[in-house]
Amino acid sequence: MHKKQIDNLLTLSSEERYAYFIRYCADFEELWALSINDDWIIFKDMDNDEVCPLWTHYDLAMVCMFKEHKEMRAKPKKIDLNSFMLECIPDMISQNIYFGIFFDQNREGLIVDGKKLRKDLEIEIQEIWN
Repeated sequence: MHKKQIDNLLTLSSEERYAYFIRYCADFEELWALSINDDWIIFKDMDNDEVCPLWTHYDLAMVCMFKEHKEMRAKPKKIDLNSFMLECIPDMISQNIYFGIFFDQNREGLIVDGKKLRKDLEIEIQEIWN
């Protein structure tokens, strides 16, 4: 991804980045999370909720991951959208883990539950197919 693209995306609000995330993931059928030795990175937010951060692209994840994730040597890992919808979302819902969508360098992003994320992705996928 070009630096200018990244810079432009980072000027968007959390809600605009969420909308971009939904469109991008539906179009390209992939997303990126952070992992260490094949274990997903989950952190606790200020409300003590567990959150799995997600991005649309490797470069965005590298630029926007938190300092502590970098110190832990976390790496972005691509997830196929179909696997995410069928396996990851239900698993996270059952564990009461939320999704942090497209955090920026200021640690701002939209936190959503798996049901909302799944619904929004399904709507976008349906629009693509129509």
